[in-house]
Amino acid sequence: MVKVNCKATIVTRTLQGTQEQSLECIQSLLKLLQMPCNIVRCEKSFVALPDEQLVFVDLTGFTCDEVFSFDMAVLAKRKSLVLFNATEGQVDERRALLSGVKGVIYAKDEPDIKLKGIKAIKDGELWFRRSIISSTFSELLVDHAIFNTPAPTIKQDDSSFNLTKREKTIVKLIAEGAQNKEIANKLHISDHTVKTHLYSAFRKTKSRNRIELLNWARQFFPDALTRSYSE
Repeated sequence: MVKVNCKATIVTRTLQGTQEQSLECIQSLLKLLQMPCNIVRCEKSFVALPDEQLVFVDLTGFTCDEVFSFDMAVLAKRKSLVLFNATEGQVDERRALLSGVKGVIYAKDEPDIKLKGIKAIKDGELWFRRSIISSTFSELLVDHAIFNTPAPTIKQDDSSFNLTKREKTIVKLIAEGAQNKEIANKLHISDHTVKTHLYSAFRKTKSRNRIELLNWARQFFPDALTRSYSE
């Protein structure tokens, strides 16, 4: 496991009021870990930053749409980027994780939790909610299985092309990583109806699970993975 540089930079948009106290708290925690740091006020671009490898971006004052700007995405590829002082619903943790961010620290977290998170990141670990890491890892494993396992040889018959438009739409959404509840919400149907269409697709394609269904679609009906279908 590779440890990051022990120097850190804190990037913030404001240095007013209670924000100063919050920054002082992070500085104190870094000091406990013997990590000297400097504070940089940056209103626009995050690209031109000091050479420190570990960068904490203070999310105070950011809207949800601004949290993961292009600059932050670029920065995450070059440095160990940590988002802190986050509020509930402000950060898409899955997107941050897949983009290379090392962790998200919430403003409501107790100091000991923040310290534990910073130490973990310093030691080269990730700091996200366990459910986010688990679900993202599971999705990546499914993607790997779908695109790296040779599609099974399936005898083509008339039933191969009997999927309804709704079933094709559901196959496409599954290929995009959507779960049954998400599909139901998107299509304005019940979870039970999603399962009914899914089981029908399994039966028609002689698939035993989602991976075999997507392998079938990739081999015999690639349009189901690349194009939306209207009712």
